[in-house]
Order: sequence, then structure tokens, then C-alpha cells
Amino acid sequence: MKIRSNFLAGLLALASICGAGSAPADGSLVSLAYVNVTDVLADVSGGLKREARILDKFDFTATFNGDDHGWPGISAFVDLQAMDGTDFSARVVGDAQTVSNIDAPAGARVFDAWVAKDFGGRAGVKAGIIDLNSEFDVQRTGALFLNSSHGIGPDFSQAGLNGPSIFPSTGAGLIGWWLPGGHWQIKSGVFEGIPGDPSHPGRTDIAFTKDEGVLLVLEIRNRLTPDVVVGAGAWRYTASFDAIGGRGRISDNSGIYAIADGALYKAPQGDDAGLSGWIRVGIADDRVNPIDATLGFGLVYTEPFGRKLDQAGISVGYAHWGAPARRASGLGAAETAIEATYSVGLDEHLSIQPDLQYVVSPSADPARADALVIGARFTATL
Repeated sequence: MKIRSNFLAGLLALASICGAGSAPADGSLVSLAYVNVTDVLADVSGGLKREARILDKFDFTATFNGDDHGWPGISAFVDLQAMDGTDFSARVVGDAQTVSNIDAPAGARVFDAWVAKDFGGRAGVKAGIIDLNSEFDVQRTGALFLNSSHGIGPDFSQAGLNGPSIFPSTGAGLIGWWLPGGHWQIKSGVFEGIPGDPSHPGRTDIAFTKDEGVLLVLEIRNRLTPDVVVGAGAWRYTASFDAIGGRGRISDNSGIYAIADGALYKAPQGDDAGLSGWIRVGIADDRVNPIDATLGFGLVYTEPFGRKLDQAGISVGYAHWGAPARRASGLGAAETAIEATYSVGLDEHLSIQPDLQYVVSPSADPARADALVIGARFTATL
């Protein structure tokens, strides 16, 4: 079964007209929001070539909260996105972890469209088009950074024929979660095996076939304190895949990951001010996946210099290529991306974020010089 959508550009245009760029009045059935993220980035040394490009991503979201309208526990969410398709990493830097997390093929698409039911705060289900990374393999601290490696780990994001159901190609999924105790959470999900359409990046394409199979995910988290959480997850595709190097088919494409994330120091001014950090490790089957192990970690200081809306951070993303991929392609062992960034909050709706990244051995290619990328992110919300 397949469901395709080719009219998303029209939906986005209509959404932009509705509300005329302003939030709805209180008490309305649906809450609307608009977010535009623009990255201006330049490769000034190494990589593939010296060049600057502008990347842009627009989001229009609509949220329904049933608790406010006599439908307790019911919620629904739709996210329509449009990207410009600058292809900065592939054409300019040549890195594998992806310098900008809004770097994607051009087009407009449905990113999220789901309905959820909460059962008294102890369990819940969600079904529809779902961004897997909003539910699994996600940590709060790393959200500041531009590099994609600190969203979902590259060991997981590379998996499958078109990646899992994450930006920029999401697909159908069903998620269930349960809180067996005050600080434990168990969450599982099943997603279509090939989200989107690899040959048409701008198209929403939902398919359930025997050959594509499904992706199964399980994650367990423990909130040690209100500000510190640890977790571990596992994923597996039910379909078989070509082994790297042409060595037959593999029917067990799987991986595991672990995350620790939380506050390291609480500043006297309270709230979220202070130092937080995270570390993540992940492993994938090297018979099928080029990247077989990753390590990511970083630190973020919120409200530096007493500036309430500012954040400063430094991070490292390390991706290791497995032996089969190195034998088949002649690649080196690993790529390392080091990022330093500072987000200046001009007000609650606008921020400017200067960013610097140094990529050691982009795509583990021994012939590719280390890349230095500088730039800034501009985020506007309404």
C-alpha cells in the first residue's frame, strides 16, 4: 500500500496566508506556530571547495490539545516543512556527519502528522507520520548545536535504505510508552522500513510491503534526578540488506546506543542557568552500515554573563568506519567534527548563533583535507 502527496507546497502557501503570520487567539481549536531557520555557512579551508552557501528551513505547525476542548488525553500535531536544498555538506564540505542539521533536499513535505492518547500520565500511544528522533535517541543538551551528529547519532541515522523516519524523510509509525515507576520510562515503536521515496526526496510516500519490512525500536530511560537522565536503546530492521562488499544479504541490520544527559552545575540565578553536558555512544552492524561506531559529547552553558536568552557550547562528534567499508572503499578509520557555538537571544522570537566547526578527515577520506567551516544561524519564531 502506498500513499503519496504532491501538493505540500500549496499547503504551505495556504498555511502562510492563514493567520497572516500571527498566533491564534486564546481558546481557538488549534494553536499555530511558524519557525524559520537560516544558516549562512562557508567552508574557508579544506573539504571539497572554498564556498559559502545559505540554507533555509521553514516550519508551519498546528497543535490540537484535547484537554482544552473536552477530549481528555487526546492530542494531534501537524508539521509542514519546506527546504531549499543547498546540499552544503555533500557538495562543499564532503563530510558524513553533516555540518548543518537543516541540510536537506529541496522540497515541501509533511514532516509530522500524528494523533496521540495519554492514559493518565502513566502510559500513552501515538500513531501517524512521526519523526522517530522526537521520541528516540534524543537528548536535550545537544539541541543547541548545528551539526546533525548531536541530534540522532550517525550510527542510527545512516541505517536503512533511506535512513530511519527522521528529518528530512519521515514515515508512518506507531509508538507506545509506559512509566512503570516514578523515574523509569519504557518506550517502543514500529516504523515503515523505507520512509519517504529515495528517488523523489520532496515527496511524502508511505508504503508497507514485505520487501521493505519495518523498523523496530526499544528504549529504556531512567531519570536519576529531575535534571539528569540516562538511557539505552536498540533498533532492528526486519528486511534483509545487501552486505557491504557484495557478500550476499544480511537479515539482521541492528544497533544499540546509550545516552547520559543532564545538569552539571546550577547557577545561582536559578531556572535553567548553569552548565549541562551529555555523552552518547552508538554501535551499528558493520556488515551493512559503513559507520559502525560513534561517540558524541559536549557542554552547554545557559545564561552566560547573566544573559537570560543566551547559550554557549562546545561539542565533539566522532564517527568510525567499520572494517568491511574500509576494505571496500579504501577509506580511513574515522571522521571527527568539533563545534563551538554561541546563541544570542535578541528576544523570545529571534536569535543569532555564530558557529565554528572543524572537521577532521571529512567522510574518513584520506585524500580530503580537514575542513574549517564558519557561519551563523538565524532563528525566527512566531
